[in-house]
Amino acid sequence: MFDQIISDFSILLNNVWRVIYVFFGEIWWVLLFFILLLITHSVWLYWRQLIYKNSRKYVLLEIQIPREVAKKPLGMEQVLKAIWGLRNWPEDFGERYWKGEVTKWFTLEMVSFGGEIHFYIRTEGRQRDLVKAAFLSYYSDIEIMEVEDYIESLPKNVNELENQDLDLWGSEIILAKPDALPIKMYDEFELQDKEGEKTFDPISSFLEVLGGLKKREIVGIQINIAPAPSDWGRRWMRLVERLQKPKRVKTGVVREGVAELEKLPSTPGEIVALKAIEENLSDQAFNTLIRFIYISPRAIFYDSFARRGLIGAFNQFAASGLNSFRQNYKMSTRTRAWVRPYIFPGWRNKLRRERILSSYLRREMPEETFMGRVLSSHPLNWNFHSRVVQLSVKAVATLFHPPTRVVLTTPHIRRLESRKAAPEVGLSIFGEEKSLEKFGQ
Repeated sequence: MFDQIISDFSILLNNVWRVIYVFFGEIWWVLLFFILLLITHSVWLYWRQLIYKNSRKYVLLEIQIPREVAKKPLGMEQVLKAIWGLRNWPEDFGERYWKGEVTKWFTLEMVSFGGEIHFYIRTEGRQRDLVKAAFLSYYSDIEIMEVEDYIESLPKNVNELENQDLDLWGSEIILAKPDALPIKMYDEFELQDKEGEKTFDPISSFLEVLGGLKKREIVGIQINIAPAPSDWGRRWMRLVERLQKPKRVKTGVVREGVAELEKLPSTPGEIVALKAIEENLSDQAFNTLIRFIYISPRAIFYDSFARRGLIGAFNQFAASGLNSFRQNYKMSTRTRAWVRPYIFPGWRNKLRRERILSSYLRREMPEETFMGRVLSSHPLNWNFHSRVVQLSVKAVATLFHPPTRVVLTTPHIRRLESRKAAPEVGLSIFGEEKSLEKFGQ
């Protein structure tokens, strides 16, 4: 009996496989056509976008800081909102498929050369004056100057790096939880002393690390920001609705075969978290990629200095019960034989260093198309691990802003010796009159 069942099942299975084989034998060319069509579409977009990105001309602006900056990071938040307003995107078929237009990104950088710290912003040349105007509208004391790109003085690849007897460590930073959950913002750091003065600025943690470098050591923190759509928070509405929905528990009482449920009141922590999430999603946002590199002579190379120091600086933004930053380990140059794919750890380490260095020098954002990532990959280093996170304007301002006067005692920041009287003549002004009066105080 059992043998008969096995025999019947085997015959049925063979018939099923025969039908499947015949079916795909008839329509394989249709499937192949659609697969090739998708590949062609992806390759075409990658090619056109590559041409568009390579045709852009960029300039590097250095933010030169006076001895005292009285403005809060709130001023930087307004600057970033003005920059967000410069957003572009492909609006029609021609712009997307022929011109290859992508949303242009800006790059915010904190770079230390042997302990001397510089603040930069890179922008397209045609938007230089608009970016300067955005800064000077809210930070009238600072200087924004176009400078030669320091990237030109760095090694162009790992071979050149090794020929100069240098070593490199680098990685990227991502959010530990969904993008809807905010990090700890700058206003939560603003503690007051007995006299009512603000006593802490989160930028000071970065300055402590960057200011501690030795001669010929370089650390660069790079924050690429591309304005996200204004409705970026819509995709998280289900998460908000789930958090808003009251929790219910069984009371232990059963009436007519149905267990009674009791609604639990929201805890103070849940109310605060929901409010923070809603405020975060209502703000404008940037598609953000954070990466950093540490370059040092081999004789004094100590990757734990930058690795643990920089990660520690990012750890301060962990918001209890909400979000925090973590390292994107798949982009880190630190590889081991016991980490997948388990083979050729030396080659994988070199390829990772090559990719992180190249990405930093080019200030790259991840490719938007599947085939773009495939074509820019290596068999031992696939280009699918770098990814952006969506940070609100306030969150980006928390990470990057001119240091306030509570931390400007450091001798490592190159700053202006005198205070500027007013912004440059002829620059456009962003914001309404009330907003300008608020930040002009």
